[in-house]
Amino acid sequence: MTNFQSIEIKDYSILASLFIDLRGKGVSLSTADLEILHSWEKANLKPEFIMQVMFEYASECRSRAKDFPNNLAPISRRLHSILAKSAES
Repeated sequence: MTNFQSIEIKDYSILASLFIDLRGKGVSLSTADLEILHSWEKANLKPEFIMQVMFEYASECRSRAKDFPNNLAPISRRLHSILAKSAES
């Protein structure tokens, strides 16, 4: 697994590109996906952290022979779950 902790990314558009690449279907994002990306930016979530979660999610999908999601909602739920667990600690 690639470690993105040492890479500083300031542009959230790379997350859109990564999602499209991992999804492998189509080259556009829905309005809901764009709203999720914007909410991540407003919440000051580090793109490196989001990328790591996307790669882990993709790896889990491959290991379970499932398709990567068509939208960012499941990834957003995973991010919120991780953040909630870390806030409890």
